[in-house]
Amino acid sequence: MEHRIVELENFKLVGFKKESTNENRQGMKDCPAFWNEILSSNKQNDLLPMINHEPFGLIGASFYNTDKADAKKFDYYIAVATTNDTPEGLIEVEVPANTWAVFPCTRETSGKTQFAIVTKWAPESEEYELLNDGYATGDMISGGPDLEVYGQGDDIEIWIPVRKRG
Repeated sequence: MEHRIVELENFKLVGFKKESTNENRQGMKDCPAFWNEILSSNKQNDLLPMINHEPFGLIGASFYNTDKADAKKFDYYIAVATTNDTPEGLIEVEVPANTWAVFPCTRETSGKTQFAIVTKWAPESEEYELLNDGYATGDMISGGPDLEVYGQGDDIEIWIPVRKRG
């Protein structure tokens, strides 16, 4: 699979937050509804001028293990990477320093790409392994957030935290 490896120090996301769960695949409903809510009210326009840090674009970020008692719960952000101060009414969250495997795709192929990363690329990679586990069950063990970075047009990049094997 086409990809590149990017190493980033910690950075800040600023945007909007939705709490969800993988229980009964609820997150698969909540996240698209959250996008519809943000886009239909043009709230993304509050975020776009703040973009000044990699990854560049409007970001959907899944932060797992937000509830120590329930590994299925997660926080989902629609945000941008920025060094700017956080405006009133928006939420900021710190993304830890990580090595990322970055997979380009399109809106149409993003679901297939995410599935292929977990089921094909990660098991077959001799150099890297995923920091996150539990995708099949929804009971997540997480070393960092998963990111979808929306660029121009239909271009998307899937950013997955990884570490070298061994």
